[in-house]
Amino acid sequence: MDSRRVLRSLISAALLTITAVISAYANDLRAGAHFDRQKLERVGNFIRNEIATGKIPGAVILIQQHGQPVYFESFGVRDVESKRPMTADTIFRVYSMSKPITSVAAMMLVEDGKLRLDDPVSKYIPDFADTKVGVEKTDEGGKPALVLEPLNRPITIEDLLRHTSGLTYGFYGENAVRKLYANSDIYDGDFDNATFAERIARLPLAEQPGTQWDYGHSTDVLGRIIEVISGQTLYQFEKQRLLDPLGMSETAFFVADAAQRPRIAEPMPDDRFTPGGRNQGFDFAAALGVRRGRHGRDDRRLCTFRANAAERRYAGR
Repeated sequence: MDSRRVLRSLISAALLTITAVISAYANDLRAGAHFDRQKLERVGNFIRNEIATGKIPGAVILIQQHGQPVYFESFGVRDVESKRPMTADTIFRVYSMSKPITSVAAMMLVEDGKLRLDDPVSKYIPDFADTKVGVEKTDEGGKPALVLEPLNRPITIEDLLRHTSGLTYGFYGENAVRKLYANSDIYDGDFDNATFAERIARLPLAEQPGTQWDYGHSTDVLGRIIEVISGQTLYQFEKQRLLDPLGMSETAFFVADAAQRPRIAEPMPDDRFTPGGRNQGFDFAAALGVRRGRHGRDDRRLCTFRANAAERRYAGR
């Protein structure tokens, strides 16, 4: 199985809204054969209106055809407070767009014969052997109660890839399992992937494995499995096998160099979800193992990789 051929199926549904391109392409704005320049300008007009009405600080837009940019423009500012202009070398938090990168890394291990889609998660993280599913019921007094029931089948690697593991998030929803996640210790302290997987394995699942799509911590656990198999940290493995070969040199979990932090695009003040404060070395996304920094040219390379993989996949049908 070719990991590049499965890339489209893993991430083509994700809308990549934070694309940019290196300055070398700034003057290459030739409209492709199927693009009308006046119609392309409507994209810019829409973004300018979003900025003018205070919905976003700024944006960098790239539309690419056959590996070449046909529309490129930077709009607005990186940060409404500093008023630094948005530029092609701006670094964006990508949050859940780290999930497809980790998923492709896992598929590389499948390709290597070191991982199977039907492997139980407990094969690599034994703590999951005793995981239960939380079911809300009514007790004898008529009050709601959370009952822990055994799994109908183990959680598999495939479940982690498609978010059918039963692992959820604790910052949305009101059911009893999500409240347990929200009030647990899984985010306490300076933890690594091994500690996080151990902690979350103690919590009940929100659903039986394979029964429901539930957007949650599946990919975090998958990242730990990559570490167990490879003997490397998740970042080391992804950098060696995926990021460096694609030239994605500025994609990382943290922006560690303080001098580079002014390049980070900040959300509108009312949209911030960073309890550690803005432009600091910690934020909620990084704590979850989410990629904090990705340079615009890295987005271009990932998008090109995705498009080429999709083209090869359909050409081979």
